[in-house]
Amino acid sequence: MRLALVILGILILYGGVALAQQEGLEALRHRGYVRVCADPSNLPFASAEAATPGFEVELARLIARELGIEARMEWHLTFVRALQPLRAGKCDLFMGLPADERFTEGNPWISVSRPYYVMGHALVAQADAGIATPDDLRGKRVAIDAASVADFYLFDKGIERGIYKGQAAAFRAVTTGEAAAALLWLPVASWLARGDTTLRVVPLSEARLEFPIGAGVRRRDRDLAEAIERALERLQSSGEAQAVLARYGAVAAALALPEAKAAVPVLAPASSEAGRSLFSTACSHCHRAEGIGGGVGGGVPAIRHYEGGQEKFLRIVQNGKKGTPMGAFKGILTQEEILSIYQYLTSLPRQ
Repeated sequence: MRLALVILGILILYGGVALAQQEGLEALRHRGYVRVCADPSNLPFASAEAATPGFEVELARLIARELGIEARMEWHLTFVRALQPLRAGKCDLFMGLPADERFTEGNPWISVSRPYYVMGHALVAQADAGIATPDDLRGKRVAIDAASVADFYLFDKGIERGIYKGQAAAFRAVTTGEAAAALLWLPVASWLARGDTTLRVVPLSEARLEFPIGAGVRRRDRDLAEAIERALERLQSSGEAQAVLARYGAVAAALALPEAKAAVPVLAPASSEAGRSLFSTACSHCHRAEGIGGGVGGGVPAIRHYEGGQEKFLRIVQNGKKGTPMGAFKGILTQEEILSIYQYLTSLPRQ
């Protein structure tokens, strides 16, 4: 009996060592592929259908390509203990996680990358309904997913809510006339309304309805996390990431870049508060709180009270900066949002 326990202990010990050896960037490169947690039926995010794999799957494949390996999907339903396969070592990469300190504080074993897009919300209504802003919803019934961000948002505004189980059901309420509009996640709204010219999808630009999204790995896989950061920087700088997101309607259409000598719009003072919120979600991961710098190994410069001027700030944030971790946010943040971040940073007192 004692010998059997000793043998069992040895097997557990070496089994644990073997498991650890299978993790991390070098182990993945030796293996030749990275395992990606993905839902087989969750378009536009992910799908097992070859013709429409979803933008999370396509982005995971691009990241794997940048790492010099392949991406293999580990299919599981994301509404059933979504993060368990990653934590248990059944997959190595989980796309579509909140790049937010509150999320990582609640899941300290996870490391989330820089955001590769900001998931916002959109109104869906009949094209001839005259609905273009949240103010147009007053006095109308608006379909929402139960207990969702949209649910609380409309409740705070005192707008009548039609509560449905799931985003697709809320969308159908618009097509059947049960509701005048629906407030949905932008990627879902764009996907469900694709090709239907009778519907209008109106992206909303409001900080409380927007959430930066990144790629997650186990925190102990530090070399893999760093490699994914670099891969995303290259994919954003090249525009490949934005092209995938745009093809699925996951981001609002980007504004055209201003002409070289065009005047940059001056923002109202109230926009600095919106800039603070946007900076916290989209920028502080690297530039740290209030832009003090030092993130990503200490190599990120301080941008608190930025003195380069708003035209330069806008250009760098939209296009990125080659040879640095700074990726391009064109197609992720609008021009107005970038300038509100600039106004926030320049409103901070000098250190």
